[in-house]
Amino acid sequence: MNAAVKRLDVICIGRVAVDLYAQQIGSRLEDVASFAKYLGGSSGNVAFGTAIQGLKSAMLARVGDEHNGRFLRETLNRAGVDTEYLITDKSRLTALVMLGIKDQETFPLIFYRDNCADMA
Repeated sequence: MNAAVKRLDVICIGRVAVDLYAQQIGSRLEDVASFAKYLGGSSGNVAFGTAIQGLKSAMLARVGDEHNGRFLRETLNRAGVDTEYLITDKSRLTALVMLGIKDQETFPLIFYRDNCADMA
């Protein structure tokens, strides 16, 4: 393909979510007092990572029409990801994951994905 015609290097299709990481390492999720918010989802992470490495990447997925969906879109845009195909779903919420780090081998996760936008 002619380099002048090539628009994208990578198209990521799939899950994009908000990851809430527990800030108290070693605690049970039940005992965590605070979380930090990050872009998550395997496809979302690949789109973000390839963009910050200089590749032209795009994200094809759905997010909810709410604060978390806007957070993901804005985070991807700031990294240089093409979000033209990141669809805003007005009837579903954005996927959310709570994560902890208990020790080197234990990483508790809770997925909130019931009727979420990226499953539509």
